[in-house]
Amino acid sequence: MTKKTLKRTKPAKPAAKPAKRAKAAAQVAPAKKATPAKPPGKVYVLFGADEYAKPRAARFSAEDPDLLAKAAAAMHLGLVEATDPDVAEIAATLPAGRLHANGKGLVPYIKGDMYMELFVAVIGYGAPQAHREPTAQDLPGTWDDVAPGHVVLAREILECGWWEAVVVERTGDLVKVRYRDYPKYQPMVRHRSAIALISAPAP
Repeated sequence: MTKKTLKRTKPAKPAAKPAKRAKAAAQVAPAKKATPAKPPGKVYVLFGADEYAKPRAARFSAEDPDLLAKAAAAMHLGLVEATDPDVAEIAATLPAGRLHANGKGLVPYIKGDMYMELFVAVIGYGAPQAHREPTAQDLPGTWDDVAPGHVVLAREILECGWWEAVVVERTGDLVKVRYRDYPKYQPMVRHRSAIALISAPAP
């Protein structure tokens, strides 16, 4: 009778110990608080035509408003903060300007149609201020007669046409004027080639 050899079976390996939930939970990094986004900086626009009615405009960001105001006054340009949606949209397409140490700034020339959009957005579509019709005494007869207080026609740019304006100051062939119907609009300097006289009404 043959003996049967009994093979000893190896004991089964114990099951892996379950991960300790408490320890795993302790290792989870706490969620980081979202950093609030910084509010967008203010955007300003310097704009205006030169003495020959050629349009210029540029956008400025993170600049001192007082320095921009001085630059605008020195270059006879308008200064507006781009808070109005229409102005802000146009400002985004303008070239970036630059301020110099002498108080003036670099404001490039732009296309007339772009300037016209900016001009209309700034001056608005509101009704012009009421005024009386100019008398013969308000209208200079010749260029040599032009003096402060006279009413003339000033050209903004070619695309914007001619507007009634009141003479503020004259220096040779240069005339500083302000729009008669929009007194809040900044005064501007024009060469005599961008100024036209108005004929006096017939008596």
